[in-house]
Parts: sequence; structure tokens; C-alpha cells
Amino acid sequence: MPGGWRAAIDDSGGEGVRVLVLGPVEVRGDDGPVSTGGPKPRALLAALAVQPRQVVSVSRLVDLIWDEAPPQSATALVHTYVSAVRRGFAAAGEPGALVTRAPGYLLDLADADTDLGAFEGHLAAARRAERAGDDAGAVRAYEAALALWRGPAFGGVDAGFARVRADGLAEERLAAEEGRARAGLALGRARELTEPLRRLVAAHPLREEARGLLMRALVGIGRQVDALAVYREGRKHLLDELGIEPGEALRDLHARVLAGELAPQAAPAPVAAAPVPRTLPPDVPDFTGRAAVLGRLLEVGGRRHDRTPIVVVSGAGGAGKSALAVHAAHRLRAEYPDGQLWADLRGAERELGAFEVLGRFLTAFGVSGSDLPGTEASRAELFRSAVAGRRVLLVLDNARGEHQVRPLLPGEPGCLVLVTSRSRLTGLAGAVPVELGFFDTGVATEMLAKVVGEHRVAAQRAQAERIADLCGGVPLAIRAAAARLLARPHWPLRSLADRLADERRRLDELAVGDLAIRSSLGVVYDELTARQRRAFHLLAVLDLPDFGWWAAVPLLDLPPADAEDVVEQLVDLRLLDVAGVDALGRVRYRFHDLVQLFGAERALADEPPEVVPEAVRRTLGTWLALVEAGSRQLPRVTLGLRPRLAPGVEVDPVLLAEVAEDPTGWLGSETAAVVRTVERAHELGVDGLGTLLIASLLSSPFAARNEFDGWQRTHDVALSAARRRGDRRAEAVVLAGLGQLHYEKDDFTAALDHFRQARAHAEAVGDEAVLAVAAVGIGTVRRDLADFAAAADDLRAAVELGERVGDRSVVAAAYYGLGAISRDHGDLAQAVERFDACARLYRELDDRRGEGLALRGLSLCHRAAGDAARAVELSERAVQVLGEAGDVLGTTYARQSWAKAKLRTADPTGAAAALADCLRESTDIGDRFGIALATRTLGEHELAWGDPAAAAALLRAALDRWAELDLPLWQARTLRDLAAADPAAADEHWARAIELFTACQAREADELAATTPAGWLRAVRAHL
Repeated sequence: MPGGWRAAIDDSGGEGVRVLVLGPVEVRGDDGPVSTGGPKPRALLAALAVQPRQVVSVSRLVDLIWDEAPPQSATALVHTYVSAVRRGFAAAGEPGALVTRAPGYLLDLADADTDLGAFEGHLAAARRAERAGDDAGAVRAYEAALALWRGPAFGGVDAGFARVRADGLAEERLAAEEGRARAGLALGRARELTEPLRRLVAAHPLREEARGLLMRALVGIGRQVDALAVYREGRKHLLDELGIEPGEALRDLHARVLAGELAPQAAPAPVAAAPVPRTLPPDVPDFTGRAAVLGRLLEVGGRRHDRTPIVVVSGAGGAGKSALAVHAAHRLRAEYPDGQLWADLRGAERELGAFEVLGRFLTAFGVSGSDLPGTEASRAELFRSAVAGRRVLLVLDNARGEHQVRPLLPGEPGCLVLVTSRSRLTGLAGAVPVELGFFDTGVATEMLAKVVGEHRVAAQRAQAERIADLCGGVPLAIRAAAARLLARPHWPLRSLADRLADERRRLDELAVGDLAIRSSLGVVYDELTARQRRAFHLLAVLDLPDFGWWAAVPLLDLPPADAEDVVEQLVDLRLLDVAGVDALGRVRYRFHDLVQLFGAERALADEPPEVVPEAVRRTLGTWLALVEAGSRQLPRVTLGLRPRLAPGVEVDPVLLAEVAEDPTGWLGSETAAVVRTVERAHELGVDGLGTLLIASLLSSPFAARNEFDGWQRTHDVALSAARRRGDRRAEAVVLAGLGQLHYEKDDFTAALDHFRQARAHAEAVGDEAVLAVAAVGIGTVRRDLADFAAAADDLRAAVELGERVGDRSVVAAAYYGLGAISRDHGDLAQAVERFDACARLYRELDDRRGEGLALRGLSLCHRAAGDAARAVELSERAVQVLGEAGDVLGTTYARQSWAKAKLRTADPTGAAAALADCLRESTDIGDRFGIALATRTLGEHELAWGDPAAAAALLRAALDRWAELDLPLWQARTLRDLAAADPAAADEHWARAIELFTACQAREADELAATTPAGWLRAVRAHL
């Protein structure tokens, strides 16, 4: 369990949780003591603390807390006390410290996380040192043990076990006091020990060991008479209180003093000052950023600990790990006056072993070459002795693994070890992890300015930020870029920015002298296994924005378990970053830009020419199978063709099951990677039918989410591929898809143009299936543009073509459009007939989305006929069906229809809130038509039930949007309402509305001719 100073450095800081019993019993967190309740909960805590990591049964706890005379509710009270103590641990940041484990509880703390465990450890070390003749080490260990005491042990706990244990610990404490004095006298420190020993004897007059030590100290400073007086006083105490003579050892000491056999101690001979090694590299003069992390390092390094803290600074190559460690070490020099040691464990040409590094460290402490031990273990022992009792700071730079670090660690408190490594070195017990990322644009630009000059950057700030971004925030890259600018003082910053913008030469530009991204990445690249290297190559070549580990399965042609392992190995090696967790709970990965460029460069140089294309083909085929599996479970949103998957593609069943479980979530997570795979395959010249199939399959998911960028990119690639192969049918399919894309973007002119191009290519190759799709697309666009006669011709042609080729989806879509035309012309009976046919076809096709849209169309017919109640009912059904189908945008439109129908009833409750939701949802996904429609309907609500001025403002906003979309019928409907809301300009709005309705041959032309703006307003407010 993490504890003490081992807690990871983060914004919370501190040393972690400690349980203290050598004084008042308490739990102490980073911010000081925390509450654990009253005396009984503290008694329970103490009972567990004296047996850490051992299960103490509930019955035993009852006996300990109540001295074997518990109340009847004792068992229940134990659980209550456990809860109180757990709350304390939670407040201290360790909620899991107190563990339930049958038949009781266990305190999951290391010995060193209690002051009792630490005391016992120091005391044992002191006694071992004393037996070995290491009196200096013994003194230090005894002092460390005694420093833990804050008062009588188990303060505040009145239980028999605590009193008994406290008495024993008090004896141990006195023994430690005597041991410190005994070892100190052996070191010739009689003068400084005399007064402490006198106080100890006064407090414990019957302790013969302490009295004998005081006598030795007095003799040591030439005060034999006082030493004899101390003996006489002790003998009197023993006789008066116990009726016994002093023990043999004290009597013998007295006799030796009388005989003059003990001489005063000579003043310690002057000892040559031990060398103070200072091997740190120079500090970084323009050190930038890292304020929070640096502050935490300084805080840890500036505190005293009961053991030597080890801080591991990890991060990718070029992140500035070494610069941070060296800078922090220079800032901490005053705290470690006995020396600062530095070693590059990677070395200039090879990894340095502990044997060699220990030799360098010992030499720095003055050990001659001839005296250096011949084994690593012996050198490690000598090194620990050399730093024992000293305040020494060690910087171990570029550690590859824990095996390099462990032999170099001091054995006692007082030192600080800073380790830098690409790996987190989690195998170092108790190490404090510090993770370095890259700089943001602001800090990166600040670093650039510090190197090349504040004025130069201030005058060209935008270009400086561009350079910072192109360096990816990597400190090493920024320093290399700055060095290039220093070498070219005549260059404007834009010159370097433009050079870096060219991905083919970016790594070349970021190489100046020994500052080179390639060199930094090359160190770890050289360590890769063959499998890791190929994974790095191929994943980098694919250049995905982010990806799951499974992408490595087809790319490397590996089993899933092996693929996941190799991806995680690249993460451990800092060649791959963890981007986060997606909506399905899966880890996503990504490359830093510079790492990706390096990997792609090495792939082209090192891989056989056939490897990359074949890997990309496998990956494209797997994407195709997975996208097909997911998209066919989603509602069909687009008019385009949905080709079937070519046979022969084998995909791991586990991956297919994941798609089937949540196709919406899977496609949402994977779409960006799919789009980039399609583009990358095209760039590498290995695309084909798969590109067209993926582009077609993704159209519906893109349309459902209004994700126009990915839709455009995949279709652009598919169109280019079709034209490159001279495949006019494929070109027709893609152009039809682009027509649908532009229709969804409400760009009706572009949509019409693409549908017409698709029709021309389909006619040229005689493909009636594509002709049917193009015809329904052209008819749909023309209907929205109010070109009703031409639209009806196109849609009837689409019905005929769809029936001939057996594409009933096209027939249903055409019926929808024909029904809308009939409704707009005022032939409501025919409109209802066509929408009924549309709904029936969609039900037969099991297309819930299409059925929902048809129900909405029927709702509009009944509303136009004045049957508002039936319109509300049908809209509610449409909302339900579209919601179940997962069509968010379609549901939004159905809710708008419901709200408008409610406005025509006597109770518009909920309409305004529903419209506000529709407006927000349309805005969130950028649906321009939906925004205009919701805004207009909100204006109608205000006109009928609220404030005409507010209505006018909303209607003007809607009118601007309809004009932007160039939809005359909708402009006319909005102008009609605006005439009623804006009396000052009513005639102008009314005349323009009639003009547009007449041009569109809409049913509203006759309605307006028979009334006036004021009459229309009365009708609206009468809920007609």
C-alpha cells in the first residue's frame, strides 16, 4: 500500500498517511492529523497498529478494547469504531487502509508507515551497527529512532494492552537513549554526552546502565571524583528503595575508577575533511515551465524523511527530464551540503552498469582506485557507508531499468535520489512517480523567446507560436529550432516555420549539432525487438488520429492478445501515448507528430517494399467488415446505395461482437480512424473497391450525426479512386453520395449538381439502380426548392426505376416526396394516400426511421386539414418511433411537428419548451434547416400565445436563415406570419408572401388571397 513520502507527486502534494502511536494516537495525512473519533476508536486503531498486516478478529478486538469486560453491544460497537477510523483514513487520502478480512480486520500499512514500525526498524539497525563496530552508524540510527517520539506511547488510549505495550516501549526508548550514549562515548564524545546522561539518570535513578554511562562520560572529561559521587548516589537509591547492592557491572566500573584504570579521553584527533563531490552538469540557464512539478520536487527535497526518497521523473524522449532533474538539483544544493552526484546511466555509447557508476561515486568521495572493491555488492556496501549520516543528492540520469538504480541507492535517511527514465520504473519500491508531458503553445513560445531573444519573438509572435506548435511542444525540438534561428539571425521566423511545415523535411530542420529529434528517438528505436519495430513502422505509416490496440491485429497479422501486448510495449517505451478511454471503455492510443514522422520515415527505409501495402490492405478490409457490421444495425439515413461486403474477409469474432453490442458507440469512437485509413490507403495507392464500400457504408452514420467533414473526406477519396481507375459506375455511386452530403448540409445547389452528375454517369453505363437513387435525390432537392412540377416528374421516375430494379427504399423515399408535394399543393387526400403508402413500405422493409418520418409527414397533413388533435397523436408516434430507431435529428424534427400541432390546440402546454430543445439540438449539430424551422415555430408560438414584438424578432431571424438557404416557400410562410406580427410593415410582408406562394403554386396562395394580415392573426389566435 502506498504510504509516507512514497505517495506520487501531484497537485495534492504531501507525504501520505501515517499512523502514530509514540505519543498521542492519531492518523496523520498530508495536511496534518485527521479525526478518528474518541478514545475507543483510537483504542481499536492502536490494537491494529501494533499488528500491521495481520488479521485481528472481532472477538480479539473486543477483548483488547474493553479489557475482557465488554458491554453486550461490543461487537456492534467495534463495527461502529471501524467506520469512524475508516472515515479518518479517507480524510487522510487512504480510504483502503483498514481492510475487512474474516474473521476481523487488518490494517494494510507497511511497517514504515507507522512510527512504531519505523522505531523498531531504526532500533534494530542501530544494534546491528553497534555489534559490527560501526559506532557512527549506530549513533545515527539511535537518533533516528528517538526522533520519532512525541510523548508517552499510546497517549489517549486507556486499555490494558496499550498500557502494557507502552511500558515495554518506554523501556525500549530508554535502551535507545543508552545505546546512543554508549556508541557516542566510543566515538570520544564524552563532553557532549555528560549533561544528557545526567538528565537521564535523574529521571531514572535506578537504571544502572545509564548511571554507568554517566560515570564513563565524567571520567572521560577528567572528573573522576564526580563519577565516584554518581556511584555513591546510585548505591543509596538502590539500598533505600530496593534493599539491594548495585550489580556486578556497576561495582566493577566503580572499582576501576577508584584504581585509576580509566583514563580521560583524549581529544579526538583531527580528521581530514572528507571530499565533497560536486559532479552535477551545469544548470540550464533558460529553464522554462514546469513550475508545479519543480515546486513539488523542491518540497520533497527540502523536507526531512525517515528514509531516502526516490523520485522517478519519466516521460518521452525530448520531454526535458534531464533538464528538470539537473535544475532541481542545483536549486537543492544547499539542502545537501555533503555532495551532489550525477551519472548518465545510458552513457555516451553504452548502458553503464552499477559496478562502473559505483566506482565513479566512490572515487568522488576520495576512495583511491587501488582501494575500490572488485565486486558490485562490495562497492555498493562501501558506497552506503560513505553516504551514511550525510546529506547527499544523487541524480541518476537516463536509467533504462530498475536494475541500474537499485545498487546505487543509499541505505539510510538523509539523501535524495532523482532518477530520470523513459520508463516509469514501477519496480522500484516506494518510488515517487513524476510524469512529464510536452509544453503547450504558450510555454513553448516562452522557451523559444528565452533562447532566441524576447524582442525577436515579440515582433513575430504568430510565427513563433506556429514554430512551437510544429515542434509539438517537445522541449528538445524547440531547443533545436531555437539553435537554428540563432545560427540564422537574418531569418524571419516565418522562414523556419515554413520549413517545419513540410513534413518531409521537418526532422531535418530539427537537427543542429547534438540537438536532434532523430538522435533522441534513435536511442530507444535501437532497443526495439523485430516485432516492436514492425509495429512501430506500420502504425506510424497508417498515421491515425487515435486508435485502439485492435488496429494492430490486421496491420501486423497477429492474434489479438499479441497485438495488444506489442501496442502496450510501445507505450512503455514512450513511442506511443495513451490518448484516453473511449465511450466503450477502451483505451485509445496516438503518436506524437514527431514520433509518427520518425516511425514513417524508418518504415520506408527499413521495411521491404511489399510489406506496407499488404498491411494496409488487410487493415482496410478489416475496417470494411467492421463498419459493415455496425452500419447495418443503424437506421438508414441517406439515399445512397448500400453495397454488400465482398466475401472472403475474416475478422476476429471478438471484434465483431464488440461492434454488435453497441454499433453507435463503436462507430462514434472509430470513425475518425476509419476516415484516415481510407485517406492513407489512397495516398499509398492501395485503395480499391474497399474505399468505395466504406465511404458508402459510413454515409448514414455521418448523416445521423451531421459529421460532414469525415463524410466529405471519404467521398473525395472514393471519387478520386474511381476516376483514377476509370470506373464510371463507381463514380456515379460516389457522386450520388456527395449529392446526399450537400443536401444534408442544406447546400441545395451543390446537391442538385452532384445528383445530376451521378445521373449522367449512370445513364452512360446503363446502371438503373444508381439512376433511381439519383432521380429521387434530384426530385427531393427540387421539392425543397419549390420546383414542384419538375420534382414530381423526377420522383415518379424514381418510383418506376425503383420498382424495376427492386429497390423499395427508393420507392418509399419517392412516395414521401410526392406526398409532400401533394400536401403543399393542397391535395391533402392524395398526400395522406402517398404518406400511408410510404409508411407501409418502410414497415415492410423494417426501416423504423423511414416509418417515423412518414408518420411525421402524415401529421403535417392532418394539421393542414385542421385536425390538430390527430396531428398531435401522429407526431407523438413519430417521436417514439424515431427515438427507438436512434435518429436524433429525425426525432428533433418530429418534436417540432408535435409542438406546432399543440399550438393549434386549446392547450399549448409544453410546446415552447419542446421548441427550445429543438433549437438547441439543431444548433448543437449545426443543422441550418432545423435551426430556421425551430426559430420560426417559436415565433409562431409568440404570435399565438405571447408577445407580437418577440414574435416579430424571431420571425425576422428565421426569414434571414430561409433566405440564406434560398428556400422560397419557407420564406413565404415566414413572411405571412411576420405580416401579422409587424403591423407597420404588414402590407409589404403580405404582398411578398403572396408573390412567393403564387410562384411556388402552393396552396397558401389561395388562403392568403381570401384574408388579410389582421384576419390571419385572428385565425392564428383562434387556433385554427
